[in-house]
Amino acid sequence: MKKIYLGLIVIFCCTSGFAQNTASPYSILGIGDIEKSYFDKTSAMGHAGIALTSDRSVLLSNPASLSFLQNPFYSNAFYFDLAVRYKNVNYAGDAIKNSTANQANDLQFKKISIAIKPTKNWGLSFGLLPFSSANYSFSGVKNVQGSTFTNPVEYQGTGSTNLLYLSNSVLLAKKLSIGVQSSLLFGQLNTNELIYSAIADSGLSTEKNIFLSKVIFKGGIIYKDTINKDWNYSIGATGSLKSTINANKETTVRNGNSVLKNTKELVNEFTSLPTMFTVGVALHYKANYTFVCDWARQNWSNENISGANYKINDNNKFSVGLQYTSYATVRDNRGNNLMFEKYFYQAGYYSNNGYLKIQGQNINEWAFTFGAGKQLTANLALQANVEIGSRGTTTNGLIKENFTQVGLSISYR
Repeated sequence: MKKIYLGLIVIFCCTSGFAQNTASPYSILGIGDIEKSYFDKTSAMGHAGIALTSDRSVLLSNPASLSFLQNPFYSNAFYFDLAVRYKNVNYAGDAIKNSTANQANDLQFKKISIAIKPTKNWGLSFGLLPFSSANYSFSGVKNVQGSTFTNPVEYQGTGSTNLLYLSNSVLLAKKLSIGVQSSLLFGQLNTNELIYSAIADSGLSTEKNIFLSKVIFKGGIIYKDTINKDWNYSIGATGSLKSTINANKETTVRNGNSVLKNTKELVNEFTSLPTMFTVGVALHYKANYTFVCDWARQNWSNENISGANYKINDNNKFSVGLQYTSYATVRDNRGNNLMFEKYFYQAGYYSNNGYLKIQGQNINEWAFTFGAGKQLTANLALQANVEIGSRGTTTNGLIKENFTQVGLSISYR
């Protein structure tokens, strides 16, 4: 972790002369940074894959993909996936004051999912996914109301939200599938403001524990067809409507070890998620080569969130990916020849303009992704991915995050 001096990021707390010790300096708003990965085969292809389908891999970015899993009458219809991710962040910028503590590391379990094919045309998946995370720490000074005096102050925030999801997909025709993901978004955010006294050893702290829950829905559609004997394609789209999130908030005010006030309340419209949609295309050549391309948009500007020197923009993300797959042919217990993936290699790229704008600067993000996977046994597969990229800028005293992520997924079929 590192110490960062942010003289110009008073935008959030109406203070000046901030220092920051965090793995996510821009996660202070709303429910934090929204997760972009589904921790499946799309992770190494720039997170593109809205139109991607697979007969043996569970893909969660578009719920409509589930009905294209293998026919349960010819093979095992049970799919189980686990995923973990390691992340390293190095911070850069003129605002850095401690060059020996300028990075953060994180290793977390990220996903558990189960999928089945109850019928030939019906795919079903349920599990647990991360949705957002917040982790920030600012220290600086705060003006004493009605005077020119200031007191040292610290702001800290941690927490996360997750999705307990259930996805259903139905194959309406041989080439067309639709799906719906129903999710319970839940989690907890903890914030703390500590004002140090200039005349006493104790400080005045205000702690807030915020508990969130909301049922949200995402719809998806995929259409796939053949161009000729060598080429086929699929197009897909997903979308979700604006969701207003209420919260149960517990506030505790302390002076040293003495509790001055403790309240609990229901906060209506604590925050909201904007309308989101993604469209994409996937091209396949001779079953060995796959190209995917996605465009995603989040309409944050409709939320009218702004403050001194910051505002919220619409977020546009463009992502592309490539995959080479080597197949083998096996015979099932009914005498049918089936193809399965022996191994694959992947590469991709994505960029987005970021929904947050500070001091006139968009907090942009971009990254290159790489990955590979192998079928270890008839039922067990392993895949790994690496993501190398950057977020933010060093302009106007802001902070740039240079990050590396390594993901590992284990799949049982």
